[in-house]
Amino acid sequence: MKKILFTLFCLGMLSNITAQENKFKIHSAEVGFGGFYFKKNLSEGGGATFTANLTTSYRKNLFSTSLLTGAEIGIVGSTNYTFNEVSLQYGREIKLKEWIKFELFAGLGYYDQTSDARDVQDGTTISYPLKLNTKFYFNNHFGMGINTNYSINSVNNNFSSNLIFHYRFN
Repeated sequence: MKKILFTLFCLGMLSNITAQENKFKIHSAEVGFGGFYFKKNLSEGGGATFTANLTTSYRKNLFSTSLLTGAEIGIVGSTNYTFNEVSLQYGREIKLKEWIKFELFAGLGYYDQTSDARDVQDGTTISYPLKLNTKFYFNNHFGMGINTNYSINSVNNNFSSNLIFHYRFN
């Protein structure tokens, strides 16, 4: 399953890069880490997440390929829960000042989770991710910020918040 997710993510990044020939521009790349929270039936929990995004732009439109993965941080005797989400998203950038910008995204993704808890089912499904990036720039290209994700799907909705390191190409 990890090979499939990695392949889908690489294909999405490749499509973003080759789209540059059609007047699309590579807009930004970012990586980050943080935490997530889920509640399903009687189980609730959270853990650590990792996110990676590559975004292209066409005029004022943003198109992002995103990978979000997370795992429950277990203490002896706790359940094991992991999820992976690969998505393609459309968004717009809102510029307040040169040093602070917001990006809003909505898209379509592939969501996969595994858990050994009895009331949380394993499964894969289509997801509808929503994302808000708040970015603070230190110079014209490099910034940090907060990436907030909410994944709506039929297996298990989850919320994550990540500290991101952002590099803007154009």
